[in-house]
Amino acid sequence: MKTDFDDILNCLREDEDYQKRPPQGPPTDLPTLSEDELESLKGEFSGRQLQESSGFDRYAYKTIEPLFEGDLKPKELILPTKEDLKHINICGIDGSNQKIERGLFYFILARGAFVNFKYSTDGSKPYAYEKTKDFSAMVQVDGNLFNENLSNNCQTAPQGSDVSLLSIVEGTNKKPLRVAYDPTKSDKNPRSHALGWAVKLQQALELSCIDAIDYQGNVDTVCIRDGPLFSTSVTPTDVIDGLSRTKKWGSNQILISSSKRVSESTLLVEALLNPVAKPLRDYWFQGQNIVDATLKTVATDMLLLPKILKPGHRTPLMAAVPRARSAIVDHDPDLTPLMCYYYSRTRPHTFIRLEVPKFMWEHDKDMVNRGLQITAWQHELGRRAPLVQLFADKFAQLYSEKVILERKTNRTLEERKLTLPEEYE
Repeated sequence: MKTDFDDILNCLREDEDYQKRPPQGPPTDLPTLSEDELESLKGEFSGRQLQESSGFDRYAYKTIEPLFEGDLKPKELILPTKEDLKHINICGIDGSNQKIERGLFYFILARGAFVNFKYSTDGSKPYAYEKTKDFSAMVQVDGNLFNENLSNNCQTAPQGSDVSLLSIVEGTNKKPLRVAYDPTKSDKNPRSHALGWAVKLQQALELSCIDAIDYQGNVDTVCIRDGPLFSTSVTPTDVIDGLSRTKKWGSNQILISSSKRVSESTLLVEALLNPVAKPLRDYWFQGQNIVDATLKTVATDMLLLPKILKPGHRTPLMAAVPRARSAIVDHDPDLTPLMCYYYSRTRPHTFIRLEVPKFMWEHDKDMVNRGLQITAWQHELGRRAPLVQLFADKFAQLYSEKVILERKTNRTLEERKLTLPEEYE
């Protein structure tokens, strides 16, 4: 990855040549981000407008089934014993991205990381190993800054929005992906477009890391993946292709997505606003006369959770379909997310949202409950997030690669005598 951009930097024009050329926007024959993809950067699920009175068509979730487990009682997640940890793999998937920002172009570095923990309870040697997957891209804002050789040192995807990236990051061509900024979109900031591409690449690599699971060994496995089950920036096709790989796993191998950023989540708020949710209100807020007008002023589940859960407990699983990602469930209902919140035992207390594909629950409820138990234990160890996930995040970082690429970029700009304006965030 440290040398991916060497040939691209060699395509920068000399300042004298660049200044002679009239202003020119980005190439029009390269992939760009859609409005929905830019909107997805503003939150995990776009479209949440609880203050609207026009109905559920403006809410984040298209459907919510609150009584999926048959009752409303919060469930205690007992921490695992030594026996529970025998012969089990605990895996983590996380990712990161970095950008080199020069206003007229952006270089993007992205990485997905997979970590496998094996604990020892019988004197055998414990271990942890990691794998990483990298990919890079460049976003063009100025069509004049690079010469005609640029196209030979990059790869391109089909033109248009909603570009599928999973097959690209898993392909044999490892040249940086060349994409463009689209000035016709409502968000005119090129930095937002660069961030959108960076997140798309990161999420595609995280989905690709699912293949690192050794499902053929038939060993009990709990894989904890960062973020929501349905990645928010890649295409629905990529999410389906990535998650469908878990259908090859045995029933003793579980994928759980863990989100620590829940301050804007509205799963419970919207569930309580559902006309069929009166039993939820009566059970969780008995005698408090909760009405729709009150709930519509509640912007986040964080206000409700301390009133519902005790430390060490989770909410009942709810089958919930994010409106922005409903095409995934339309294509494959087996992937419907079952969601719950867990309230940590350890001070300072934190909440995480856990999600698992519906088909895994239907295949083996006990194994899913075991997976939730293991994830809760890992969260108690990690405090901020499940411990195995924090380790995956550590291996995913790209700080040193960014520093090296920044220095190479600055050196080449100086050699070409190109002075580009600086941006301030």
